Amino acid sequence: MLFHIYGTDTYLVREKTEEIKSGFVEKKDKGGLNVIRLNAEEVSLDRFSQEVLTVPFLSEKKLIIISGLCEDSPAGRKKLREDILAFLRQREDKIENNVLFVDVFDDEKKIPQKEVLFNYLKSQKYSWYLPAPKNSQLAAWIKKYASKHQINIEAPAIAELVLLVGNDLLQMENELTKLKAYKNGELIAPIDVKNLVKAKYDNDIFRLTDALANKNRRSALELVSQQLLSGNEPLSLLGSINWQFKTLLKIKSILAANPRETSVGISNATGLHSFVVAKNLPAVQKFGLAELIKIQNDLLEIETQLKSGAKNPELLFDLFIAQNC
Repeated sequence: MLFHIYGTDTYLVREKTEEIKSGFVEKKDKGGLNVIRLNAEEVSLDRFSQEVLTVPFLSEKKLIIISGLCEDSPAGRKKLREDILAFLRQREDKIENNVLFVDVFDDEKKIPQKEVLFNYLKSQKYSWYLPAPKNSQLAAWIKKYASKHQINIEAPAIAELVLLVGNDLLQMENELTKLKAYKNGELIAPIDVKNLVKAKYDNDIFRLTDALANKNRRSALELVSQQLLSGNEPLSLLGSINWQFKTLLKIKSILAANPRETSVGISNATGLHSFVVAKNLPAVQKFGLAELIKIQNDLLEIETQLKSGAKNPELLFDLFIAQNC
């Protein structure tokens, strides 16, 4: 049997994957010995066919979880997907084991709607699309999570959480856990959220964006230096900067298609909080679409170097500022 989970929200996709895995272990594999996890880099047609067709160990079935196969298209991955699709079509009735394909995309535009394996999986009976919640959906998610985990939080505090954290459910879960521990069962009020929750929309990151938009190299260099000297980890700082420019790119893409789009329309289309859209609009006007795409590529290169063990992170940020001011 084939299962397919895809979406733009890492938390929801991970949660659904765990739900299926737990259900399989409970019903089919009490010892948990027949759950096989493979990421895209580990998959070959031989490995895939071997895992899918071989008999499970002391169990009725195996569950093979394959992550990231449709997420990107490096050289060779397209051919692999075509081969796996042909394999599935030829042997669909003969597959006794359960195969779960899992893909998380950065945004809806990255979903490969024309990719043949992806569309084949999407057409299956058990296929779930899990997008990041937007606006009122996010408040509803918080209420549901709070009820499930016995977190006592009032409505204005939920609104404050949405404002500060946005739709990053991984951070939202961490912040709710922290608030619950701090209040020890008492009602969580907006002031508690303001005092304890670190805003995703960091004012220093806004100021850095403005400095780059205004080509103010000195100010941008000072802001990055202050962040690193204050103990902010390079990858954490990069994540904040990257998130900010992804936000600008989302807004700019909407405006490129419709220059008269309102902030409410942009908020609905992107899932960004209206506060974030309004605060970013002045900066968006100062960047071209091609410029924002270049900045995203530059940030990706910094991430690669940091994860490869670059010894002078500040130099990487300084070069980034020099190139974009």
